Amino acid sequence: MPVLSLLACLQQCPEIVQHLSIDSLLLLFRLLQCLKERLSWFSPCTDSEPPLNLPSDVKKFLASALHMSCELPDGALIDRCWSALRKSVWASTSSTFAEQCRSKELLDVFAKHGIPQGIGFHDLYPRTRVCLDSNCKIVPSHQPSEGTSPDESRKLTRLVPLHCVNFTREFGPIPVVAYSAQCRSCFTRYYPDYYVHERRGLRSYYPGVPPSIEVAKHTYIEATLCEQFSASMVFAWVSGQNNAKIYQEQHWEAEAEFPLVWPVVPRLDGPMVSDAFFLFALLRDHDEHETLLVLQNDTNQSIRLSSALLQRNTAMVGPGQEQWNHICDRCCAQKVDGDTMRAVVTDGVTVGRPCCGVHDCKGRLLSQRARFCDTHINYERQCSILGCENDAESGFKTCTTESHRAIETAHTTKRSALFQLRQRLERVGQRQPSNPNGSSDDDPMLDDELDMDEEGGTGASTQSSPKVRARFGRRWTHNEQLCVATCGVVLGRMTMYGSEAVSGVKVFLRRLFPTQHSLPRVIFYDSACQLKKHLLASGDTYFDNSALPVDVFHMKSKHKESDEFCGFHCNPARWPELHDGGVWRFNSSAAEMTNAWFGGFISIVREMREDRYDFFLDEVIKQRNCRTIHELALHGAHPRKLERSWLLAEQ
Repeated sequence: MPVLSLLACLQQCPEIVQHLSIDSLLLLFRLLQCLKERLSWFSPCTDSEPPLNLPSDVKKFLASALHMSCELPDGALIDRCWSALRKSVWASTSSTFAEQCRSKELLDVFAKHGIPQGIGFHDLYPRTRVCLDSNCKIVPSHQPSEGTSPDESRKLTRLVPLHCVNFTREFGPIPVVAYSAQCRSCFTRYYPDYYVHERRGLRSYYPGVPPSIEVAKHTYIEATLCEQFSASMVFAWVSGQNNAKIYQEQHWEAEAEFPLVWPVVPRLDGPMVSDAFFLFALLRDHDEHETLLVLQNDTNQSIRLSSALLQRNTAMVGPGQEQWNHICDRCCAQKVDGDTMRAVVTDGVTVGRPCCGVHDCKGRLLSQRARFCDTHINYERQCSILGCENDAESGFKTCTTESHRAIETAHTTKRSALFQLRQRLERVGQRQPSNPNGSSDDDPMLDDELDMDEEGGTGASTQSSPKVRARFGRRWTHNEQLCVATCGVVLGRMTMYGSEAVSGVKVFLRRLFPTQHSLPRVIFYDSACQLKKHLLASGDTYFDNSALPVDVFHMKSKHKESDEFCGFHCNPARWPELHDGGVWRFNSSAAEMTNAWFGGFISIVREMREDRYDFFLDEVIKQRNCRTIHELALHGAHPRKLERSWLLAEQ
């Protein structure tokens, strides 16, 4: 405890009281706690034995921070204090206690007195003192000298400082020095959150989630802040850019007080927050599976993450969600024969990303602005009028056909700001005589014409000719198909490219539930009758043991009483197990409620690349499921999981 340490200090060196007050001694103890990791790297010491002397830069910092008197040489007084306190400082092995010593007061002390000495408030160091590379023992660069243990030869040395900024949740942006160290045997260099293998160009992250994560060169974001950003994205649909703006607004004072001499500008932007979301999610995912995240090192952060994102996306296909095998009292019921009756709802929600312009093509785009994938790149040179196979004229997106060129001209003109503003002016002029005060309910600013979307086209039609359509811009995927347990837990997702066809829904359900054991006994779907017709026409018997009712809401509002097929095969009242005493057993509107949340991401993901798009949507589902499970447990629904191996076993 600090009090006991102070008493010991006074007993050993009573003359210190003549020069330092109790407040100064307490401040000194707290500063030394913050400097403990620095001392362990830069001074000869062990885990149990503190260094005998303080480095000169540390002594200068402490003397400046404590405003030492001149009656004794500052260095001598600092040495006496360290001699009295060093055992107590070193005995405090708890990192939590060191964190508790940090405060806004100490941040100001470090900013004023530490920065001139190159000492930051919370400098970052490698999380290991010895080499972790498994190949280091096999191919050492030199043999250890006589009397030196192999572990000693693997000890990290050659510390290199790098001036950085660390964005923290509590203190805002703070200046830090991030140190890296190197193994003398294999030359692997170790950084605060990862290490880089010499000659292999690989970046391996330490086990677990580091306290701060490097999201860009010279830029770290605290893990707790990454968690805050993730939560705001998942539950409040806050984009990376808006998260950055909110953070800057919250910590504008810290940004204003940031040392001007520091070479790094403390500006957080949207791409940094987005990279933090993906990297933080990857690190948590690997920590949950007790694996290590390994990325390419010699590239930018955006490209570096792609391979890891794609690997996780592949694992999420079909029954990949963590809660895929979830059951609880709200989404399952025990049948008389002991079988567990699971109930799910599937539905589509309009969320999309750019895709190939050829209908239902799943090829990857060459770039984010491309209109076609590599397989269909030849369509880029073709006239943009649908159905026309002529080559487009150079500088245009249509061929030389007069009617086609007229459509492109109209499209280009209509998209211009001047055209839209002139239309507004014309509408105001038309309304002005009847309403000279300009207080019409039809405000021209609110009644603006819908600008042509890049997906859409422009067309013309007459009584003798069919409507002509064009696509001048990119195409977006049609929707996301979700499968939601009736308790609200999302079991899986699949991207629909061309449309929400029942054949695609069948593929989705068979991929999500690949065995009869895993197939739910009740699958609500608003177009279940169309799916049932498709299954009967194609002779597909895979879903014969599952009820396919239309959910209650759509059965009353969307399907006509005259539809005898739907009324017989898909009416939820047909199955007595679905209702109990006149009350529906399951919430068949669970998908509609989930869609209201899921659809909020449309503006965030609209311009994402395919790998980030899939990862983001799977991750927000995963995080929301965790919250849903927690709430189900609080409400006594007894959430639990069926054995995954049994569900995936073939009968």
